[in-house]
Amino acid sequence: MVLLNCALVGEGSVISIIIEEWKTVALLKKAIKEEKPNDFKDVDADKLQLFLAKTEGGAWLAGAGVAAVTVDGDGHPQGFELMDPTLWIKNPKHFGANFQPGEGQIHVLVVTLPSGGIIPWILRSCAPHRGQG
Repeated sequence: MVLLNCALVGEGSVISIIIEEWKTVALLKKAIKEEKPNDFKDVDADKLQLFLAKTEGGAWLAGAGVAAVTVDGDGHPQGFELMDPTLWIKNPKHFGANFQPGEGQIHVLVVTLPSGGIIPWILRSCAPHRGQG
């Protein structure tokens, strides 16, 4: 089991999740949603986007640093890597097998997709191109 401190981007609240290292990031999304049912009552767990809260220097983001996180036009935290929902928590790309959380660290930044975010993308991707039948 591992403890992960997760910060909700734009909200400032932090929650701690204890989860088995062999579980996937998709299951971490589900655990986050279950921990904050009121905040995510209209959001399915798969619509949560999780970002590894490592700074460019490789250090974990400090709790006080969450307020300084900026987002791009898509609402993604700038300078942080999107976590792959199909990979295990212990995957070296995320936390690794020997991860040891430290006090005051943030490990995951949580972002929700904007309302209707996926549908316009599907419509754009499936729309016929001009000149094609």
